[in-house]
Amino acid sequence: MTLKTLAIITLVVLGSSFASAQTGTFYIWDSTDIQYCNFYVITYNSGVVAGVDNLTTYCQFPVDATVVGFDTTLPNDGLPTHGKGMIFGDNIYDAECYCYSGDQWTVWLSGKYSKEHGKGDFYGPYGWLGVAGVSGFYFGDNYGWVSSWYDSRRRGGLDAGPSVVPKSKVAGDSTTAGTPPEELRK
Repeated sequence: MTLKTLAIITLVVLGSSFASAQTGTFYIWDSTDIQYCNFYVITYNSGVVAGVDNLTTYCQFPVDATVVGFDTTLPNDGLPTHGKGMIFGDNIYDAECYCYSGDQWTVWLSGKYSKEHGKGDFYGPYGWLGVAGVSGFYFGDNYGWVSSWYDSRRRGGLDAGPSVVPKSKVAGDSTTAGTPPEELRK
C-alpha cells in the first residue's frame, strides 16, 4: 500500500466518524424556572460527548468552560431526574476564576428538552442534575430544566432582573450546597 492510499483511507474513515456526529444546544434553568446565563453546546459522537459550557455570550466571562463525557442512562430511583442522556465533567469553576481551582462540577444532562406548557412553564422530570466536589469531598448539587431557547427578554443576559440568575451565581449557586440528595446519603 502506498502512503497516498493509506492517507486517503484514513481521511475517509475519519470523515465517516465525524459525519455521524450530532450537535445540540441546551439552555439550562434552575428548579424554580429561572434561566441561567450559561448554556451547553455539545457534540455527540459514538457514545462520547464533548463541547463547551458557553460562559462568554450571555455571562460575559473571559472564557468558556470545556465539557467532556459519555452517553448514559440515569435510572429512575428517586433522584429529581432520570432517563437517557449524558454525563460529563465541566471545568466551569476554573473558567470562572481563570485559574486552576481544583473544584469539579459533574453534570447529567437529558438528551431531550424538558416538557413545557408554554415558554418557561416546565413540567415532568427535570432535565439536568449537577454535583460538585473538591479534594474528594462532596460540597453541593443543583438541578433544573433544559430548553432549546434563550429568553431574549433578558437583553443578552446582562440584566439581573427577577427572572435571570446573575453571573455571580453561575458557578457559585449555594441553593442546595452542603445537602447531598438523600439517595447519595445512603
